Amino acid sequence: MNEQFPGKQSSGQGEQLSPARQTLGCVVALLIVVGVPAAGIYAFVQWTSRPLHQVAENVDDYDTLCNGREIPGAPAYTPGSGPHPIVVFESVREGDEYLSKVSIHAGEQGDPFNPADPGDVELVACAERTDAGEEVAACEFTSESVGMRSATTEIKVYEARTGKQVGEPVEVVGEDTSCPGMVTFKGSLSLYSTPSESQYLGVLGSVVNG
Repeated sequence: MNEQFPGKQSSGQGEQLSPARQTLGCVVALLIVVGVPAAGIYAFVQWTSRPLHQVAENVDDYDTLCNGREIPGAPAYTPGSGPHPIVVFESVREGDEYLSKVSIHAGEQGDPFNPADPGDVELVACAERTDAGEEVAACEFTSESVGMRSATTEIKVYEARTGKQVGEPVEVVGEDTSCPGMVTFKGSLSLYSTPSESQYLGVLGSVVNG
């Protein structure tokens, strides 16, 4: 059974590689160009592809799924027998420097969107900015004012145990323009809108509850 999320769909021209897989391919190509022995390239690929965690000790450990690394000790996902607990990560607010866990149903611990036990997580959603539009807000900090631009975000869902993508990616224009309380950055700072809680629920509800 193939899961389909509502919203804008991808072109369907084969499975899309994650940013981590694309980067890995570029690095391997570079290693070949500079003459690294095949054994060294194989060892590098094996190291960068292996799981960082066999079993998640906390829900934040699941961010490795967004970099192409599954968690083999996670529970299996079987479509159609929900609910399926999920953890959501995004790398869109301040560019793509780091992943942050998205708080959904924060006051309802144990809810499928806010699993209390990391051992219950079956799915991981990864939200990545794919495009930016015009400035829609301004955030005031101690030393400066920083503009926030409207951003298009692509949301993908993966099986925590296998890393296999579930359904097709969905793109939304982020509606949350609230300013962060604190930011860390290198060089110039850019801020972007993110999907609201209701947008995440709309995109992910069918796969989590189905």
